[in-house]
Amino acid sequence: MNDTYKIMIVDDEFEIREGLNSYYWERFQFQVIGCAANGKQALDLLQRNDVDVVLTDIKMPVMDGIELSREINIHYPHVKIVILSGYKEFTYARDALQAGVSEYLLKPVDLKHLNESIMKLKLQLDADRQSSQKLQSYENQLAGSLPAARDHFFQSLIEDALPEYHEAKEKMSLLEIEMNATYYCCAALKLETQANPDSHLPNANLMTKAHTILERHLDAGQCQSYTLRKKAGELAVFLNLNATSVPPRRSLSLILEQILSSIEQETGSRSIIGLGEVYPSILSFPDSYKQARSIMERNIFWERGGLFLWDQADGHPVERKTYPYLYETKLLDAVLEGNQDNSLLQFQQFWNSCGLESERAELPIVLRYLLPLFTMLERRLDLHGASFESMASLHMPFTEFIERFPTLSQLKMALDRLLSDISLQIKQINDDVQTTSHSAVQQVKKYIDEHYSEKITLNQMAELVYLNPSYFSIQFKKETGINFIDYLKNCRMEKAKELLRRIDLKVYEIGELVGYQDRKYFATTFKSHTKLTPLEYRQSFITY
Repeated sequence: MNDTYKIMIVDDEFEIREGLNSYYWERFQFQVIGCAANGKQALDLLQRNDVDVVLTDIKMPVMDGIELSREINIHYPHVKIVILSGYKEFTYARDALQAGVSEYLLKPVDLKHLNESIMKLKLQLDADRQSSQKLQSYENQLAGSLPAARDHFFQSLIEDALPEYHEAKEKMSLLEIEMNATYYCCAALKLETQANPDSHLPNANLMTKAHTILERHLDAGQCQSYTLRKKAGELAVFLNLNATSVPPRRSLSLILEQILSSIEQETGSRSIIGLGEVYPSILSFPDSYKQARSIMERNIFWERGGLFLWDQADGHPVERKTYPYLYETKLLDAVLEGNQDNSLLQFQQFWNSCGLESERAELPIVLRYLLPLFTMLERRLDLHGASFESMASLHMPFTEFIERFPTLSQLKMALDRLLSDISLQIKQINDDVQTTSHSAVQQVKKYIDEHYSEKITLNQMAELVYLNPSYFSIQFKKETGINFIDYLKNCRMEKAKELLRRIDLKVYEIGELVGYQDRKYFATTFKSHTKLTPLEYRQSFITY
């Protein structure tokens, strides 16, 4: 911001104007933007320039300083006025002070008094500017926060506990929300925001354009409304309209049909709208919105845009299939084996068992079955040293991926491709590891033979051969026929047997030599392995 203040000099005497103009105004952060010989010229300059201070003589031809001061107070009240007058014009000076003049300087102007007056004016202007900036900042904050506050109100209206009627109306009044008509209703709009060859707009602008079209038609239809942007190309529309000769729901349907047509024509994108029941109270918005969104979701995946109206019959509960754990297990096994054909077969079985081909397979039902499946697959991939992120650039949770597809058939095709790609990549991993797993297991076996007396863990050995611990464990058992822990224990027990045949070592010393610091634990483990205590085993080899 420019901190310089602008001053205008008004005096009918040329010498005085020039003398004041040459004063070192910059020292006090002032800049002379013009000079005038009388009040009329000064007003002409004020119309064309931003001015903070007018320094004017009192007695001038055409328009004197008093009249100029009054005109400035009426038309430019923010401008500070400094009056110059001779000693004999003191009465005029009093009139000037009553006209809203800030300062009064006596001719001839004393430099010290001029400095003091200008400094005083600067402090006043600084204070005014700071106050103005604070007010503007507050107004900007209010203007910026009001839309967010309105969004929060409508969001809480459909998600939180219902407020009292008077509380809701009071909040709407504070937020300047105009909804004073007779009927209340909600609509849910879903826009196909994926790359569309028929659309001339980038995805980022589609929602803004659709929002504008929506408000344009609702305003034209004299329908009070508020639109809340939701996730993934979805709008929640709160509608309020008066009674007409046409039933309110029919009236809304006609407007929404026009909106659907305009969105497709102007953006090239398909959209779908669900419309809830019409109610006489604002507190019925939550019910109407749930209905609108439910009927919209129910039709999202069926490759048909348009307007769908909630009906009481739509409220009947949907029969939900039992989650098919058997097919989940078969599918996960097929994927982790790298069997592409079997993966697709098992996924189709899973899909059919969930009833996802049903026309009532709305989004929440689809999510109910697919989210657990792919969460479990992510866990199994992690144990295999892989992930959705590394193999398909996908991030959990899986909800965003599912909601990306406008139709159920497109979602199914995408999931088939995803599972097929992952199966192929897993097969490649399995093939690569298979060629190295034998040598990795042999390396670990050699390490155990040489370091059996030290602390040895599965994680340490997996790290030694650069394999995922879970996968290493699987490969170790596949190569040796027993799991890693049992192999380590057997190795230590065989070494203990060898040492027990000697008579120069005590039993507890042998336990420590084969990796057991606790003698009781060593004895218990040895007996479990051989059916004999270490001492009994030693005695069986002693010859008398």
